[in-house]
Amino acid sequence: MLRTARLLGSLSSIARQQSSSHSLHARPLPAAWTSARDVTASASPGSASPSPPAPDASTSGPESLAQNAHPASRDVNRLVTRQNYRVEATYIGATIDVSALHSKPEFQGCFSAMHRGALLLGPHQSLDPDTAEEQGIQHGPYIVAFPYGSVVLIGNSQLPERDRWLSACRSVAGDPTPAAERPYNEEYTLSVASQLPTWSQLTPERIRLQQLDLKNIQVISQVLAQSVALDYYSSHVERMLGQFTQINKEMKETLNLKKINAQELLRLVAENNVIMTDIITKLGVNERYDIAWKYVQYGRIWDYLRSELEMDARFKTLDMKLNLVQDNLKYFLEIFQDRKSTSLEWIIIILIGVEICLSLLDLYHKGMMV
Repeated sequence: MLRTARLLGSLSSIARQQSSSHSLHARPLPAAWTSARDVTASASPGSASPSPPAPDASTSGPESLAQNAHPASRDVNRLVTRQNYRVEATYIGATIDVSALHSKPEFQGCFSAMHRGALLLGPHQSLDPDTAEEQGIQHGPYIVAFPYGSVVLIGNSQLPERDRWLSACRSVAGDPTPAAERPYNEEYTLSVASQLPTWSQLTPERIRLQQLDLKNIQVISQVLAQSVALDYYSSHVERMLGQFTQINKEMKETLNLKKINAQELLRLVAENNVIMTDIITKLGVNERYDIAWKYVQYGRIWDYLRSELEMDARFKTLDMKLNLVQDNLKYFLEIFQDRKSTSLEWIIIILIGVEICLSLLDLYHKGMMV
């Protein structure tokens, strides 16, 4: 019996040692497993499993994915959805030699594309035109120069290259605008957000796009370039109308045309004709852009920008002012023509009178000789 008791004691001590070693080497369960085990244990066998909490409306959709994602992925999404550009159009001269601009040292090695006479330049030499059309272009800045004197800059709000690029454009511009003259500028905001539900969103404050490509830049630049050119021509027409207003006031007070300079009127006639020709042939304000004609999505942007900038209404107003200037020119030129005709008539009358006097004098001398 004593031997049997000792054997049972040794067996119980071995069992306690194995139990203690097993507890020392055991690993705790992960928190997710523990919480799931606790939920399962707390639920009664006959009760239904607890339903997950309803998603908050403010955290649903793509924005919630960006908010709940890893911090690094949130930074990437912020870069994608908040890529903003400032689009600035400036009128710098009557013409721009785009070929000379392309060869300037400031743009050596840059990406370039030409469309309907407009030159697009960017800082990315490795940009492939086919890839740019299909997959979008790299981040700017970009510059688009138009042969009729407008320049469009696309980049961030700082755009350190702005002054240097504009100086290069002015160096190849014909009849540049004087420095003392007010600048002719137009600005717009462009945002690129790849998560947009539609291809583009158009608002008065900005244009939002899923992707920035060459056609988007060309369409937006074309409308803004026409807008600043119209602003330039409108200011010149206003100045011409001011001159005619002053002439009419002088005529009303003095009833005298001697102070009117005929050469100045001829200069105004030539300037009026040049403006009308440039607006119709160079700007092509009444012509639909070919990209907007071929592609519906780009046509929407083109139509919206023209409506937002009131291009048609401004052109009609400018055309009305040009017609008013032309009517004033015709009126004053007719007056000068009538005055010139009257002077010629008096000269003819005087010459006829002189001829009669000479004939009478000749007859008198012949009579005296007889």
